[in-house]
Parts: sequence; C-alpha cells; structure tokens
Amino acid sequence: MLTDTHCHLYADAFKDDWPAILERANEVGVSRIYLPNVDASTLDPMRSILTGYQGPIAIRPMLGLHPCSVEDHWEQAWAPMESLLRTPTEGIVPVAVGEIGLDLYWRQDNLDLQKEAMMAQVKVAMELNLPVCFHSRDSLDEILDCTSGMRLRAVYHCFSGNQEQAEEIQRRGQYIGLGGTLTFASNRALRDVAAGMDRNRVLLETDAPYLAPVPHRGKRNEPGWVLLVAQELAALWGVGVPEVSKQTTRNALDLFEPNGFGNMDLVYA
Repeated sequence: MLTDTHCHLYADAFKDDWPAILERANEVGVSRIYLPNVDASTLDPMRSILTGYQGPIAIRPMLGLHPCSVEDHWEQAWAPMESLLRTPTEGIVPVAVGEIGLDLYWRQDNLDLQKEAMMAQVKVAMELNLPVCFHSRDSLDEILDCTSGMRLRAVYHCFSGNQEQAEEIQRRGQYIGLGGTLTFASNRALRDVAAGMDRNRVLLETDAPYLAPVPHRGKRNEPGWVLLVAQELAALWGVGVPEVSKQTTRNALDLFEPNGFGNMDLVYA
C-alpha cells in the first residue's frame, strides 16, 4: 500500500497515456496519489483526471499558486484556486493548499512578492483547517522563518535540506517529502539525514514527471516508481519495504485526511 504524495499527473507529459500509467502504479501497490496544483491553467486537466478515472487508486487534489507562477497582480491568478478551496465543486474537493512556497532557484528578483503570495495562501489554509504543501527550492530557511510560531500542518515537498532543518520541521510536527533525489548517487548527505528522520514525519513522493529515481534518472518519472524510493528508504532504515509503505501511507493519511481515513487499519494481502 504505497502513497505518492506529490505527482503532476495532469501534466502534458502524461496526456496520452495516464490511464496506463495508473494501471502500472496499481500493479506495484500504489493505493493513493495526491495531485498538487500549479496555477489556473492546470485546473481543467486535473479535473479531467479526477472525474474520468474510475480505477482502484484514490486520487486527491491540492490547490495553490506555485511560486514560479507568482507575478504582479498574483491575487488574480490565485482567485480561482481560493474560490474552489472555499466552495469545492464536483470533481475537485481539495485536501490541501499546494503547491505553494518560495523558489529562489529560478527567481531571485521577486522574493517579497513570493512571500506575500505564500503567506496569503497559508492564511487561507489555516482558516479552512487544511494542510499546506510547500515548494522550498533554495528557500527552506526563508519559509521556516516566515512561518515561525504558526501552528501549521505542512509537508516540505522534495526535501533537500540538512540535519538542522529536518529537526526543525519535525519539532514543529510537520512532514518531510522524500522522492527520487534520495536515490541519486551524488546525494549521500540527504541519505544520511533521511536515515535518522522521525519515521512518523516522512512522506514518499515522485514529483512525476520530474526527478525520476535511479535507475530511470533522466526519463519521464511516473507514480509507480515511488516503489524505488520506498526501497531506498527501507535500506536506510534497515526495515522491509512493506513497513516503509505502511508507515508513510499512514503519515500521509494523518496529514491530508485526518478526519477520514487517518485512523484506518492498513492491511496487506
């Protein structure tokens, strides 16, 4: 019972074969997939998948304005997502606000604007009692500073931080998303940090179609390859893949669906 907590299944890279991709994911035991939104342009493709898929995998949407989509008058770009968060419609019933945050890799010229947009979305998440999915590329310290002292349910997607940052996230009772980068040969430091993480605070993800794990690095990623991340983490923790799958799925449910499935018994055939 694997869970991919971050997958852009609605991306153009999947438009011709997403049903087959979901079938492959189901075959390796993926039971849940969470879709982070980017901006208004991804709402309709996301809705098409949510309404068109009738298979066994539970697919849940998040809604937010990605920091790379933040420009002047960002409020107009955010408005459609905020409206759906406040009044869900058929096909889109969001379980989180995301992906939002800061990006200092692609953009360094509009940090104040990114912070303004991020904190406005965090405010809505807290008002609606929804968790947040943070994009924190080259900006983890800035996000931690902006949200210091806030009782916020959150996951830091595609974590690439250090031991101190991981400990701060865990101290806040928040979650760390680990994906394909955990398998990269050059990422020994991340594996060292992951080995000692609080196992109650770790989520698995793919970020598909991006960041495919070894041995598929450089190819189009897909949700079924979350199994490879689980295998890497199992080796680091010295446990079996079923234990990692069960623990990280329970963590995902506790974060995203605490009033629905968070207390369910996870049973393996």
